Amino acid sequence: MIRRLFIKDFAIIRQLVIDINNGLTVITGETGAGKSIILRSLGIALGGKPDKIDVRSGQDKAVVEAELTVDGQEKIFRRLIYKSGRTRSFIDDEPIIEMDFRNAVLSLADFHGQHEQQYIMDASTHIDFLDSFCNSEDLVKKVDNTFSELRQTIQDLDQAIELQKDATNRKELLQFQIKEIQSINPQTDEDIILGKEFKKLNHVEELVSTVQNLNQSLTEHDHSIYQQLVSALNELNRLSKYDDSLKPYIESIDQASISIQDASAGMIQYVESFELDQDHLQKVEERLYGIESLKRKYGGSIASVQSFIQEAENEMNQLKGLDSKIVDLELEKELLIARYQKLADQINVLRTKYALKIASKIEKEMVQLNMAGSKFEVKIHQQEDSQSAIQFQNKLVKYGHKGYDQVEFFLSANPGEPPKPLTKVASGGEVSRIMLAIKSVLKKSDPVETLVFDEIDSGLSGQAADKVAEALLNLSKDKQVICITHLPQIALRANHHLYIHKKTINERTSVNVVYLDDKEKIKAIAELFSGERVTAESLSSTKKFMDQPLG
Repeated sequence: MIRRLFIKDFAIIRQLVIDINNGLTVITGETGAGKSIILRSLGIALGGKPDKIDVRSGQDKAVVEAELTVDGQEKIFRRLIYKSGRTRSFIDDEPIIEMDFRNAVLSLADFHGQHEQQYIMDASTHIDFLDSFCNSEDLVKKVDNTFSELRQTIQDLDQAIELQKDATNRKELLQFQIKEIQSINPQTDEDIILGKEFKKLNHVEELVSTVQNLNQSLTEHDHSIYQQLVSALNELNRLSKYDDSLKPYIESIDQASISIQDASAGMIQYVESFELDQDHLQKVEERLYGIESLKRKYGGSIASVQSFIQEAENEMNQLKGLDSKIVDLELEKELLIARYQKLADQINVLRTKYALKIASKIEKEMVQLNMAGSKFEVKIHQQEDSQSAIQFQNKLVKYGHKGYDQVEFFLSANPGEPPKPLTKVASGGEVSRIMLAIKSVLKKSDPVETLVFDEIDSGLSGQAADKVAEALLNLSKDKQVICITHLPQIALRANHHLYIHKKTINERTSVNVVYLDDKEKIKAIAELFSGERVTAESLSSTKKFMDQPLG
């Protein structure tokens, strides 16, 4: 239910806050005062398409905001319309993308105007109205769930069969790849370790000869560095007898000679440790080549090679189990088809049974709305599909989340004319009355809690106007009904009367909205009788009219 409407800088409206009550609320007022603008702003707040021209002249943006009670909770739906044409939407101050916003408000209010796209004028919704009238929502839910399971099973089965077609070639390839990697079985960081070893082995001759020559220079020659240090050490020892300050140098040279002897001994061991094994070098080279080849084929690193073989082995196991998986999926598919067929048949029987009942009830309502002779039909048909798994009367038919039935409302508003699709009926007051008839019949099952009518009384007078007023009042016992009207018969029956009028301040037009009390209603209804110029005679007539009993 709508509780409050806030409008700012929208069209000619500077700012308005309108509290909206339950029951039947009528909106009347001066011509051009902004009645339809208020309904348009409400429509935009609840998902309607805005336009940049909706922004009040001289302002950067317009704001429309509707506060509703939804499932027992208060929620605020806000739209910001910018002069640039951009729109932003919010639910409870949280920004939300446009598609999600429209989905959230889809069933909150139903707008019926001469130029509005109506919820029930979408043929795809007709099946939902029929199911609501049948009280078959639980059965529809079972059909929906079974369809989802069946669709997923068919998808899994198709994928398994497709894999099976290429399974032989795929298994041969995987076996080759697994065997190739296993034959080398590279270990983590082995390529780095082998690379260092290969570099060393590949330069062994150069390493040995160079180290031997260096060792000769250090200690082996008669004039080696070690011998020169020994000579220097002897000389300093001799001279230190004359000057003690030379002794520190003796210690340094002595330490250097010891270090050279140690280095020479180490290099001798290094040379003696080498055994030039060409076979070992070749093995290292071959393994390193094999590892590098695997890396090039399977991702560029040993880690990627190890990951590849793990995935290949997993896929191999899956391919080996394909045959049994396909058998299981085919069995599951058959069971789901049988379940879906049974449920779809049940709901078809239910829809067929109630289609005539709902059509009869709507025709009776249309008679009450000055549309005698009108015919209303609920047509149920099926679409053949040679690829389907579901049957109707021994023919394969298209099926989906709601079964295999296609439901559409048909109407003939004129005697002698064949019924046509409701969605093709001309818009205007006639369409609004048709909607009113349908809403009156479906009011207990229709999920929409608020109905908004603009110009529903177009072309009506006399007894027909009385009947429309009575229908609106009855509808408002279960729904919140908001209606712009030009008929005193409708205004008279309203629970609440909103009056719209304009005024100009500082050469700018503003719109005022006020709820009328009983005395003020007399003048407003008199305007509907005689036009905007109210006379004493029209006031007297209005009082007499209001004193008459309703019915």
